[in-house]
Amino acid sequence: MTMNQLQYFITAAKCLNFTEAGKQHFISQTAITQHIQSLEEQLGVKLFNRDKRKVELTPAGEVFLEEAKAILERTRIAIDKTERAARGEEGFLNIGYVRGTEHSCVKDFVKAYHANYPNIRFNLFRKPHLDLLLHLERKKVDLVFNICYSDSEIGDFEKKEIRRYPLCAVLPAKHPYAQLSSIRRYDLRNEQFFLTRYYEDVLARRYEIPENFAESGFIPKVVGTSADLETILLLVSAGIGISIMPEYAVQYFTKMDDVVFIPLEGPYEYISISAIWRKDDDNPAVHKFLEVVDQVNARQLEKQAQVAPVN
Repeated sequence: MTMNQLQYFITAAKCLNFTEAGKQHFISQTAITQHIQSLEEQLGVKLFNRDKRKVELTPAGEVFLEEAKAILERTRIAIDKTERAARGEEGFLNIGYVRGTEHSCVKDFVKAYHANYPNIRFNLFRKPHLDLLLHLERKKVDLVFNICYSDSEIGDFEKKEIRRYPLCAVLPAKHPYAQLSSIRRYDLRNEQFFLTRYYEDVLARRYEIPENFAESGFIPKVVGTSADLETILLLVSAGIGISIMPEYAVQYFTKMDDVVFIPLEGPYEYISISAIWRKDDDNPAVHKFLEVVDQVNARQLEKQAQVAPVN
């Protein structure tokens, strides 16, 4: 049974005239008859009653007519969806992001992307930064919005910087430096640090984000690690140690009375949030999403230029 045979049958059922059906498809009446006979043999039923005076559908033919129409329509939809998926306009997209970026940039990207490509279904995953890289390598996600320090190594992935955020020292409110407006990393050399947890997964070792402490002239005294920011903040607020976090992350905790956030001084005391994806990714929806990211960023830069003060 072929799509052509179904179309020939539908036309013959509409015309109830094999000669006319043949004309509409630019084939002979004999060819139409042969295709109908082939369908009847495959189905094991008679689809038409025909004699010298008239042609009419059998009860089985009437049922098959509706099903044949449904098959052709479903096939048309499948072809259309497949073509749209090949253009990145239909399909699936799995996106990962680190905490904080959902309000700072990811929300805007997802909103704009959905408006442009409503037929793309996507899942969102919020994970720690090293988990995101592991998920990307293992093809559990297509694209991630992830932390990249100034000297980050991210393996064989493509990367597009999206935003930059200053780093802050996180200190107990009663710390001697708590009233400073900014601070150098070196000034913290005698402190005890709580830092994000080092991942023991062998794949993660390639993605360990280098610290800037060595360049500042000291090795930190790390007294604890955690993948959970709230846990680190609890320990800092208890006066047990200090930490360093990006500005986008601490915005959730600025109302804490027993912790202060002080910007670090220096040209490299920042992290960037980048869109990262696999070089060999063949999902066209990824590249459509990146186009939307560029469009959103361009609009934001245009707005900033419009409100910038004139000297």
